Amino acid sequence: MTQVSSTARADRGVAIHAHALTHSYSRGRQSVSVLRGIELEIDAGSHVALQGPSGAGKSTLLSLLGGLEPPSGGELVVGDHDLRRTRGRALAQYRRLIVGFVFQHFGLVEVLTARENVMLAMSLSRVPPAARRRRTDEALAAVGLSHRGTHRPAQLSGGERQRVAIARAIVKQPRLLLADEPTGNLDDEVAVRVLDLLDALRREHGCTLVVVTHSALVAARADRHLRLRDGVVQL
Repeated sequence: MTQVSSTARADRGVAIHAHALTHSYSRGRQSVSVLRGIELEIDAGSHVALQGPSGAGKSTLLSLLGGLEPPSGGELVVGDHDLRRTRGRALAQYRRLIVGFVFQHFGLVEVLTARENVMLAMSLSRVPPAARRRRTDEALAAVGLSHRGTHRPAQLSGGERQRVAIARAIVKQPRLLLADEPTGNLDDEVAVRVLDLLDALRREHGCTLVVVTHSALVAARADRHLRLRDGVVQL
């Protein structure tokens, strides 16, 4: 993999503030509470591991941070964006310009090559075509996959597919990188390489990194550990 600078750039990251944050969904005529008053402060440029049992609300909190779902109540501010009040085009712009996602199951488009999957992340941006191609090549080089750009996901190993997913997330140069069980489908050796890559990329780009994980190996890499249980953060 390409070596990246060890100089931190925390000024590019975003701070996160949540107060009395709640989220619920409807199940028939019932309302099911998932988050029950989250209190949270995360510094810009930090690396946070979010742990807890299944059903505790970890992935839901990640979805709210990424602007995929609106909070039901309370406050949620990421950088300059009040996500309780952001809607429509402004919310789409937040997801496009501020946030990068890395998921456990990769989320790659099977009919596209690795290079096309990465470039797809900029399809709705105003980045000129030549710059898109350059940034795609740089992102693939950063994850050590320049030689695999023409291969489709079915032709890649699990570790390679996860690295394509990371390249797709970082090509937008996000200020907030959200990873949901990013090593869940990988063996320990490949998982360590992926974690090394995430650490290096955070140092290079200065983004804030929030990782949901059940893995002690993954959590050990974080600057800070938070535990969710029954929809609240336990300190």
